[in-house]
Amino acid sequence: MGNRSSKSESKDEEITYEDTSEGFSEALRINLARLIVYAQSADTGLQREVAERLANEAVKEDRQQQIVELDGLKLLLPLTQSADSEVQRLAAHALANLSVNAENQITMANEGGIEMLINVLDTRNEHVQRQAAKSLANLGVNVANKAKIAQLGGIEPLVTLAGSPYPGVAVEAVAALANLAVNDDNESAIAVAGGLDPILKAAASGNMELQSQAARAMRNLSVNEDNKRMIRKLGGVQIMEDLADSDNERIQQQAKRALNNLRV
Repeated sequence: MGNRSSKSESKDEEITYEDTSEGFSEALRINLARLIVYAQSADTGLQREVAERLANEAVKEDRQQQIVELDGLKLLLPLTQSADSEVQRLAAHALANLSVNAENQITMANEGGIEMLINVLDTRNEHVQRQAAKSLANLGVNVANKAKIAQLGGIEPLVTLAGSPYPGVAVEAVAALANLAVNDDNESAIAVAGGLDPILKAAASGNMELQSQAARAMRNLSVNEDNKRMIRKLGGVQIMEDLADSDNERIQQQAKRALNNLRV
């Protein structure tokens, strides 16, 4: 989670939670409104501490919807726009964890989360980029969000990050594009935005997780007839054939499905 910041000197701003589920729930219910005010202040140390705690708690399935129901998004979403990159990263990390929940995916979209996360993709900090792309990948599981992410301009920056020199960033960006490509309009838009080339390069990399996500993306992108022609022209058939011989069963399966699409 990165280096933990020191607590605020002001005693009445200390944040304490009991370790039990009940203790956390009650503390969150009582303190969250106060924390929202604190997190909107200029105290970046406190902002980091609050975002980090919520990111850690949001890993737990039973806390994900609870944090959102108690207005945690009102605290976290504005923090993605912070001038402090560590605050941004922690807030985006918390949102990535919260966005695993299907109900939260809807709520986050309705509360402006997609727009804010797309804005964060343009940051120069690779760790912020990674968490923002991961959040959008999760949000893109939802059918309505697939269209909304595209409508709000999310495809182009994700295509850019798919070619990132940082594997962790590229993995999440390609995963997001793979999810978005299930939508027919997005399938075409990703190709038009230049997404096929960086995804194929990711598929040809030596990074297994990157190859897995790229093979999945190719499977989804290779349904469109125009895309098929472009993928073939870019050498995609050979790349998928190579992945079909991978030792990784998941990569094999996705590559073979992509090849079936390309050969039709």
